[in-house]
Amino acid sequence: MSFTDLGIPPSTATVSVTAFNAVDPRTVSVLANTLMKPVGAGHELFRFPIFTFLITHAASGRRVLFDLGVRKDLENTAPAVAADVRAGLIVMPVERDFVEQLGDYGVEAGSISAAIWSHAHFDHIGDVSKFRASTDLVFGVGTPCETRPSHPHAMLMESDLAGRNLVPIAFDESSLQIGGFKAHDYFGDGSLYLLDVPGHLSGHMCALTRVTPTSFLFLGGDAAHHVGMLRPTAALHRAFPAPPALLTSTKRSVALTAIAPASNDTTDAKPFDLAARTSPLLDVAEGGYYEDAPTSRASIALISAFDANPDVLVVLAHDESLLEIVGPAFPAKLDGWKERGWKERAVWAFLEEGNAAFRFGDKVEVEGV
Repeated sequence: MSFTDLGIPPSTATVSVTAFNAVDPRTVSVLANTLMKPVGAGHELFRFPIFTFLITHAASGRRVLFDLGVRKDLENTAPAVAADVRAGLIVMPVERDFVEQLGDYGVEAGSISAAIWSHAHFDHIGDVSKFRASTDLVFGVGTPCETRPSHPHAMLMESDLAGRNLVPIAFDESSLQIGGFKAHDYFGDGSLYLLDVPGHLSGHMCALTRVTPTSFLFLGGDAAHHVGMLRPTAALHRAFPAPPALLTSTKRSVALTAIAPASNDTTDAKPFDLAARTSPLLDVAEGGYYEDAPTSRASIALISAFDANPDVLVVLAHDESLLEIVGPAFPAKLDGWKERGWKERAVWAFLEEGNAAFRFGDKVEVEGV
């Protein structure tokens, strides 16, 4: 199996990708049942990183950003979000926003040619007004672009869009498809593809970056919030068999009440049998932050093919399982993920009890932990 099985065109053009983390995951929390189901006892809160990405085009040196994280002044987010912040339902303190983190890294905001939003939720759009007017704003067609105060309940502020070149990506104008998704070749040389990945919010996009001629990062935005919404699958088991020790430990550690019903009924008998499980452990929650749950599930099913491909590392915007593998120090350059064996370490890490992403056992939530 290789990247060609996904329909990715060959190219020698590459980009370099550096990941930043906008928050300390230990200080962040939202209600898990607004994102995923089921929610096991003691896991009612979801704590997570917010990954943002600096992408540098090797041939031209042009710098673009994929997602901008969260702004410091959450009171200036959408009214519904601001209300949840005041009520303590969303806790997301920010010490250094993305522009400040870029500066710490030696990258001036004025050197950024474009900011690409995966979608228009508050923890991805950042504060675009901190970038020069010469920085393009790129987003998927269908992104809700109403602004406050003209539209009191809008997600965006006038300053998010005003005075800069807006670049909506119209996927219907491209005949290119990759892995079942409509695709746009951003630099025109196969180094960065934007993918139309619907379901979470109108206009949602993912990015497929070529970091070597034959290895890629799939920057997943909010197509899924936890890798348990992607894993396991039969294809993943074939490509990356679970370690024998994990097959044994999960029989004890995974509570059946904390996972979604299996597509194969034979796996529902106690104890949990990871080797026999070929459907994801978590499902998309209806009525929360996912605009269209059935479409999200269809998108996730397509992403699972990327996830099982040895030439692609999937990086979701809020994947806690990667903190110990890519980090703990950020910013972190991701280009050499394949040589470093990160994928082999990452695929099953979410089921290790010591991993931050493990949420499949019964436990008591301790305040402040």
